[in-house]
Amino acid sequence: MKHFSRSPECVFYVCCGSKCKKSGGKQLYKQLKGEVKHRHLKRQVQVIKTGCTDRCKMGPVIAVMPKNEWHLQVSEEMAVGLINECSPRHQKA
Repeated sequence: MKHFSRSPECVFYVCCGSKCKKSGGKQLYKQLKGEVKHRHLKRQVQVIKTGCTDRCKMGPVIAVMPKNEWHLQVSEEMAVGLINECSPRHQKA
């Protein structure tokens, strides 16, 4: 069994339930995964695809942990902004 010595600083839970998927959830998931990889943030930021979060009318939905922030009707630009907020290089001291 593989053990991780350090938890990621941010975890994005991207709803990919049927309605969120239709409104862009699956594309946001792929975009976030690509951004994390491109920026070499795999140790700091984790992106997880989830099933329905029961916020269907407000999709696509992204929950950011450990902040416990729920972002509704997320656009691609908003998703990039969320990564910027979680990136250690962009956080204020």
